[in-house]
Amino acid sequence: MVSWYFVGIEKSAKRDKKLVAIFESSTGRIKTVNFGAAGMSDYTIHKDRLRKQRYLDRHSKNEHWDNPLTPGSLSRWILWNKPSLKTSIADYKRQFFPRGQPFNL
Repeated sequence: MVSWYFVGIEKSAKRDKKLVAIFESSTGRIKTVNFGAAGMSDYTIHKDRLRKQRYLDRHSKNEHWDNPLTPGSLSRWILWNKPSLKTSIADYKRQFFPRGQPFNL
């Protein structure tokens, strides 16, 4: 079993992605996960609750939102959770990495 620690979120270097999440394993391995389609709107931008609900309904069937290291989960909990990136990131950390604890896979 590998333990993963949340390091942070930055703007993605990939042209077609918005953000990249950075994680570090208990063995020192770095993992990056790019997520969010560049050029597309999200809840942190438009703040429309109906659009948010339609996104969640559309994606709830095929996503694994309980694994915080997947692009789908990162999009759900960072881009489609709270009205600002700052509050969404804080909520994501509180939910999956409480008090700096690792997430075990």
